[in-house]
Amino acid sequence: MSSRAAAPHVIAYCLAIALLCLPVLWNGFPLMFDDVGGYLERWPTRSLGLGRSTVYGLMLWATRSAAFVPVTVLQAAVTTFVVDRAIAVFVPARQPWALPLVIAAIAATSGAALYACKPIPDAWAAPAVLALHLLAWHAASLAKWERAALAAIVVFAGAAHMATFGVLAGLSLLCVLAWLGRRRLGFAPRIGAAIIAVWSGPLLLVGGNVMVAGQLTLGSDGEIFLFSRMVEDGMAADILAEECPRADWQLCGYRDALPAYAEAFAFNADSPLRKVGGAADPRARAEIAAILARSLARHPRAHVARAVALTAGQFFDVGTGGAIEPLMSGHTRAMLVRYAPALVPGFDAARQQSGDIDLSAWSDWVVVPLSVAASLALPVLAVPIWRSGRRRAAMLPALLFVALVGNAAICSVVAGQNDRYQARLAWLAPLAIALAGRSLSGLTGRKEVPWRARFQRRSEIVDQ
Repeated sequence: MSSRAAAPHVIAYCLAIALLCLPVLWNGFPLMFDDVGGYLERWPTRSLGLGRSTVYGLMLWATRSAAFVPVTVLQAAVTTFVVDRAIAVFVPARQPWALPLVIAAIAATSGAALYACKPIPDAWAAPAVLALHLLAWHAASLAKWERAALAAIVVFAGAAHMATFGVLAGLSLLCVLAWLGRRRLGFAPRIGAAIIAVWSGPLLLVGGNVMVAGQLTLGSDGEIFLFSRMVEDGMAADILAEECPRADWQLCGYRDALPAYAEAFAFNADSPLRKVGGAADPRARAEIAAILARSLARHPRAHVARAVALTAGQFFDVGTGGAIEPLMSGHTRAMLVRYAPALVPGFDAARQQSGDIDLSAWSDWVVVPLSVAASLALPVLAVPIWRSGRRRAAMLPALLFVALVGNAAICSVVAGQNDRYQARLAWLAPLAIALAGRSLSGLTGRKEVPWRARFQRRSEIVDQ
């Protein structure tokens, strides 16, 4: 492409990235969240944190002198790139200005821009899911460097947050099943690069843990978060009341002093978890695992019912009204004071810290209705696209619906219900509706030729 022909594409990319970065410009500082301090302190303390990826923490540490702006720009660029490649696959004859228009629509109707402007891993969930789909189902439409870039996004996203890895891992297993059933489907995904990318995420995280803390471990904290959620639900108190006193369970001594909230049990300095050794203590972890196993064995129906209720609730909980609320704890500011004191004045002066920003009306009347309606419409749209013969196009809404349900299950069952868990992924639903829906009007490519028909045609050519 000549420089003159490339200029509109470059301008469109820059404009799209700038649109996603507008919250940073408006706020005067990257949007902050309580978890930022936990990621930032990983390298200087040479330790592993509860649910805080060392890989993502290293990126924050490396960009602290620039107020994490490179992180927000990178996250905006990654989102823009993946959306652009999806548009290119489903709408090959697009104009370059379609990209900023689509990005503007996404930013205006979802929390995508707000997540891109926060130095936490939430911004990587949706791009990684879409990148994995393009790698597996549309690799032939992508250049080698594009496939490499998409694979890198999947790897980093999986290493940055274990919930994201869980969704990606589930999708990768579905890809394997589709490949095994390729004769019945009539086509098959390219699973090689997709599988390698997904399962390289944990390897990258292990490498980060070795580099930061010298520990050859994945550092999964699922059982801690799950038990913390059970503390909030009251299920932990129930099993302790049934089983205690027991000499092998230290938490029996705190069964009447469990906090009301999961975060308090997992993170407060005076929580029962800290008093029995903390999340890093192998004995405390073994005890929590034993309590979980006993509760599951004694009350399997109650756990299943609770999991179903949490998943259903999380699926519809997609609001972004609290995306720019002031920090609810002082830990992040304390970490800035300790490790990046030059950022404190800008942090304190940011509009986010004023506490007078209310996005609830926009969230309730725009984001939630659109996200929920589009999420529910995904399987409804997949059926007619499949029947029209464009089966590969039908896989986008079908598998995205599975990803949304899986994300709701993983996040809510393990960590409890929170609107940002689903909102960070739900903005893909309207995009998928718009892209895959074009297949019904015959605007995107040709129908899939069934596998058996292709084989028969090849046989006829050989016979001739």
